[in-house]
Amino acid sequence: MTDKSTVDTPTSLTSGAFARASRLSLKALRLYDNLGLLPPARVDPSTGYRYYDPGQLAAAQLIGLLRQLDLPLSEIRALLDAPAPERAARLTQCWGQLERAHGQRRGLAQYLIEKLQGETEMTMTYDVQDRFVPAQRVATLSRRLYVADLEGFIKGAFDRLYTLAGVQAAGAGLVIFHGQVNADSDGPVEVCVPLSGTLTVPEDVTVREEPAHQEAYVTLTKAQFVFPDILRAYDAVFEYARNRGSSGELHPREVYPMYPVPWDSLEDHDLAGDVAYPFVPRG
Repeated sequence: MTDKSTVDTPTSLTSGAFARASRLSLKALRLYDNLGLLPPARVDPSTGYRYYDPGQLAAAQLIGLLRQLDLPLSEIRALLDAPAPERAARLTQCWGQLERAHGQRRGLAQYLIEKLQGETEMTMTYDVQDRFVPAQRVATLSRRLYVADLEGFIKGAFDRLYTLAGVQAAGAGLVIFHGQVNADSDGPVEVCVPLSGTLTVPEDVTVREEPAHQEAYVTLTKAQFVFPDILRAYDAVFEYARNRGSSGELHPREVYPMYPVPWDSLEDHDLAGDVAYPFVPRG
């Protein structure tokens, strides 16, 4: 006698039949099952065979197409969990983020092509200057993080430090990069606010002295702060500093004199801050 639970019926498809009908591989179906994206309608308790409902084909095909957009699986899950009327708007938002990321990768590729070709004219487009920065006491927050979390950390740290410092805030905030921050390297990054007096701080906030130093700097508009264009500004100040001295123990930084003016309120042509590179002058 044939066990009816092990054969396809109009309301039940084996994983193989479902894979053929949805044009997804068995490997993909197992992955989507493990992530909770597309679990089978039922699993035979004695054989472990997975069975799908034909009504799941539309979801399977949608997942497959979304993956062709390089949408992360986490985003696909959030989209599928959203009410049906909201899914189009959510996909529009996700696609916009992907397009911005692609634009950054395209710009980074062009920057690297220029570097590999040995082009140096890009440093001539910046009005690089140098200045002496006196020693100053600063309240700081530091964190090891990757590039995806950088913007949020900087904003949150500035908001907290300026609120904590209050009237004792005594100058432009700065972000010091003690190491590279990208998809593989986690800094650390230190956000600093200069102080004019004493301050009682929480345990995670440090108060220290930032040493006096000479630094090469260039002032950028908001539009020029966009990655990867800002890399050219770093190249420019590094080249300027190298031609006039040597690297010391201090690290490159970004200075934001406009704070606490909200970043979003600035126009692209507004001056937004400086990229600076400390150096030890010759002689």
